[in-house]
Amino acid sequence: MDSNENFSKQIIEAVEAKAAWFDSSELPKLLEAFRNTKGYVTNFVSILTRKGFIQDDPYKHEKKISSVGPIDDSPFLETERATAIGTRLSDYDNMLDFICSYVKFTVDGLQMETIKKLVAFNNSIPWGSLSNTSPKQISKALSEIINSVKNSTDTMSISMLNDILSLLSKEYSAINDYLKSIADFQRENYKALVRKNIIELDDFDKEQAKSSTSNAIAMIRKFFPQTMGKKPFYNELITELVAEEFGPNAEALSLKLLSKLEIKTNTAKQKVSSAPDAHEMIMEAVRILGSTSSQFEVIKQKLVENKTTLDNQQNSFLHQLKAAIRKAFGLKEKPTEYKLTVTETVTHTTRTEIVRIQEFIADIDKRSRVYSAISLRKNAGYMKLDQLPDTKILEFVNKQLSECQKILVLLPSLDTYFKASASAMNGSKIRGIKIEISALKGILHKANQQKADFAAIAEEKAQLQKLGFRNA
Repeated sequence: MDSNENFSKQIIEAVEAKAAWFDSSELPKLLEAFRNTKGYVTNFVSILTRKGFIQDDPYKHEKKISSVGPIDDSPFLETERATAIGTRLSDYDNMLDFICSYVKFTVDGLQMETIKKLVAFNNSIPWGSLSNTSPKQISKALSEIINSVKNSTDTMSISMLNDILSLLSKEYSAINDYLKSIADFQRENYKALVRKNIIELDDFDKEQAKSSTSNAIAMIRKFFPQTMGKKPFYNELITELVAEEFGPNAEALSLKLLSKLEIKTNTAKQKVSSAPDAHEMIMEAVRILGSTSSQFEVIKQKLVENKTTLDNQQNSFLHQLKAAIRKAFGLKEKPTEYKLTVTETVTHTTRTEIVRIQEFIADIDKRSRVYSAISLRKNAGYMKLDQLPDTKILEFVNKQLSECQKILVLLPSLDTYFKASASAMNGSKIRGIKIEISALKGILHKANQQKADFAAIAEEKAQLQKLGFRNA
């Protein structure tokens, strides 16, 4: 085996190893960055809507997305700004949900065309450089809106907005870095497939390929259709490959490529770095839990509207008379009970549960307000928790996650109940909550993982202290 053949096999093996590394390490982080962005955008939109700077898109939940793409950036009239930006942020949020739910974050799933679309979408709103002089319509408008909020006297909203924008900027940069990294790798992955599927063929005459670049490219093109499936023929990458395999500097180029494909680790850095801050880890779980506030708020609003739709549907004379009597005598409304068929997510078994919808909605409303108070470092609720011992904070997080999980089991059944109970005339009035359920699942999973990481560090610290390491 000559040196070129040896290099070719080494490169193929290095690419396969790096693909596994991307699948297990980097691409889950990319998905997490998109999920984080969705949570922050939801909170961002909530602030701007509450302050009256943008308007909700009434058609948000009726829009269907079939592929990733940038959001609209066409010009709009100044008088239409609140509606236009509200709609575009709604589209941005919907696209994030589509990405998190349907894009496959694997080396096989993120081909070049998908990566290009994700880059174009991520750059739709350059969170780190919003400016009123930007050529992008949405960047300019958001900069002006943000400045208006900052010029107000609402210090709480200003503080929350600053924190959210900082987090969005961080995730925006991280996403672009991850996408560039996987895009660079996919070039090498493509070339490795050509090496494996064509150059390693017994019928491929390597000596003839060495005669000239044009000969080598023509030979690869000949075998391409039957060996590479529907993959496009990228002339630029094939030319690079030919230089690495058959060119006069093939050995030097192959060595450089092998170095590029090495999986870099930070082992040395990790050894000298300080131990993780356990308290900060559990407080991060608190902040993640707090980011569910806006999702619960949206769910509450939709449940209220859906209940009203069903109530009006059976608004007979007798029903109206009873309501009038209750109002006249100051009597409380009789609890409305919904009989739900609930499917357990783990066992997939079904059971029947009676839900008092007014109490359920009240609990979600309270939960939204409590979580809003712990979502940011500067909030009073967060600072109060921050003063507690880690064990007490862990108890709080465990309790909240357990309660949220029970709610999460009921929400899909409620969604189904409303849709099934509405008449044909009222069906279009029922507002679905599948998007919010999906977002909640993602956030709660992240909070649970953060809590587990804290528990592992705390356990390790406790074991070291038992062994006599007092400063552990």
